[in-house]
Amino acid sequence: MQVFEDKKSFWRNCLTKLKGKIKKNDFIGFDIETFGDENKFYSGSFYYYKKGVPMYKYFKCKNEMLKFILRREFRNKYVVATNLGFDLTGLFWDTPYWNNIAGNLITRGSDILMASYDLGNNNGKIKFIDTMNYVGFSVEKLGKIIGVPKLPKPDCLGRLPNNKWEEFDLMQYNIQDSRISCDFMYFLQEGINKAGGNLKITIASTSMDVWRRGHLKDFIIKEEYLLKDSSIKDLIFNGYYGGRTEIFKRGVFKDVNYYDINSLYPSVMLKKFPNPNSVKKIFNPNISYILNYEGVTECMVECPYMHKPLLPLRVDGKLIFPIGNFKGTYNNVELRKALQLGYKITPLKQIVYTEMFYPFKTYVEHFYNQRLLYKSQGSNMELIMKLLLNSLYGKFAQRNRQKVVIKKLHDMSDEEYLSYLKLDNPSFDVKNGVLIDIEKSEFNGIFSLPIFSSYVTSYARLVMYDYINKYDTIYMDTDSIFIKEKLNNCSNKLGDMKLECNVSEGVFIKPKMYKIDDEIKIKGVTRCSDEEFKDLLMGIGVSKVKFSKLRESIRRGINPNTKIEVTKNVCLNDTKRKWDKDFNIFNNDDSDPLEVDYFNGENHVINNFDLPIDNDKFLDEEVNAFINNNLHYKKHFKGRLMDFKVLLKSLLGKGFNLVNFDFLSLSNDKPLSEYEDDLIHGGI
Repeated sequence: MQVFEDKKSFWRNCLTKLKGKIKKNDFIGFDIETFGDENKFYSGSFYYYKKGVPMYKYFKCKNEMLKFILRREFRNKYVVATNLGFDLTGLFWDTPYWNNIAGNLITRGSDILMASYDLGNNNGKIKFIDTMNYVGFSVEKLGKIIGVPKLPKPDCLGRLPNNKWEEFDLMQYNIQDSRISCDFMYFLQEGINKAGGNLKITIASTSMDVWRRGHLKDFIIKEEYLLKDSSIKDLIFNGYYGGRTEIFKRGVFKDVNYYDINSLYPSVMLKKFPNPNSVKKIFNPNISYILNYEGVTECMVECPYMHKPLLPLRVDGKLIFPIGNFKGTYNNVELRKALQLGYKITPLKQIVYTEMFYPFKTYVEHFYNQRLLYKSQGSNMELIMKLLLNSLYGKFAQRNRQKVVIKKLHDMSDEEYLSYLKLDNPSFDVKNGVLIDIEKSEFNGIFSLPIFSSYVTSYARLVMYDYINKYDTIYMDTDSIFIKEKLNNCSNKLGDMKLECNVSEGVFIKPKMYKIDDEIKIKGVTRCSDEEFKDLLMGIGVSKVKFSKLRESIRRGINPNTKIEVTKNVCLNDTKRKWDKDFNIFNNDDSDPLEVDYFNGENHVINNFDLPIDNDKFLDEEVNAFINNNLHYKKHFKGRLMDFKVLLKSLLGKGFNLVNFDFLSLSNDKPLSEYEDDLIHGGI
């Protein structure tokens, strides 16, 4: 056993079993009603329990509603809404209270996970959280789970009531929504407490709490601390890839079988995993360490032609599965399979683990059995067991943290504003009278052990690879496949393949874009109708009305939650595999893998678009679709629009995904070269 002289440093890098009492939080349900195109506040309510007795307060005055909740009586309680971003900004945005809460935002992307209002004078904080931090269900679906039905939509929803009857219906509707959010959180907390843990602010952190309390047997030390090498963590993260989503054939297919694996990720968590306490750095990397140990290897790869290659590769932000010569980082368990398939591997950098163990076996077995028990009893507690099973693995790979401050300038003191100017912070910006400070930093918590997350996804991809390689697969997505063949030995057991449904007719276009019978799935287009789907196939944009989120609203210079019309244009061509021609609904096509070559220190796709595909036309279509979906760019660039399009086209041709380019910091005197840097790094 290694001796550690610095005890404080040791415990900061050591994951240990949690102890202490199980806590019970108090919750207050929260909902507002709005009217008009700007979704202005009309009324709102709080629903809570006082000594076990249900209470509610309904308000038509925003100021009175705020004064009621921002009291010491409710300190350290959780005010909960479903879709918190809408209700929080709808209540706070145009009030003097906003800047207080805006200095304490925890966000994930454009979503607000939690906000805190500091009562001052050591009186504590009022905390606001979202039910969607735990499960992405609507209020209606949450109500069904807990047996409290959502009421029918009032006739006046979205507009001002015309009479007292409409007013009464709206009030009841609003209070019931607040009640559902409140009661669901108590239901969730009860299940988590029974599971042996505390309810945290997300389901992932909650799962971590449950696992550490009941299933972590011994302490685990982070690899970079043991090896005294901070680059080790980057090496492990470089070998971490997500699920595999690919289309191998496209067009219209009849009589297709849709299969998926029962709880794929929990099932592979039953396997042995590398023990971080046993990590060793290899100073003379070679194949023998791949063959004999689990670990992570950075290597040069030579992949001969195969229709479905095994190893993933990130090229300009896109995950592909190529043939050719490339440099990558992989877990040894996948490299052993690659060697069997005929890959040639030249190790460059390696770590190995001399010991394996079962960190998740008791956790998965216990909660899967509990899930089956609750299911047999008809108990909705089954949902909580499912959430715990599916939400743990990713928490070990949390890599970044984000602190967000969004304050209105006219409510800031000169002293406070000057303090931001003096910081010389590159993340600091001012847009339309609002100060935005988004500080991103690397997360280095004690549970930052990405080897666990990485091996979960490696194991899962290997399971799926056996299926897609054995059968004539049309389409796959993480844990599911669409094939013409019928599988034997299907079951509902953990880790087994089961038949989800038989598809009479499926239209498969590209990853995350398909239609199976009456179900339509298109990434970025919600609730797509059959007519809209047909329009997209014909190259016609689809118009949707959405509510603007906070940062988008600031960028556009409008109030949060304003109704805006956006036109969605979708490029029909897939860029993750090689196709001989453009997509045509009347033709069924097969594909080949992309080929990659490594030169000038980078991996490059060398046959992304072969004739007869019109590459230039495809790039123009993709860029125009992006501009039409983000009309504020067209307005901002005006005379420079063509130059901006050329820039986008160049980046797209290199494999960048334009869907990531939605948060640019716009400035009239900013040169395009700086925008290129923003685009490459994802904007702010």
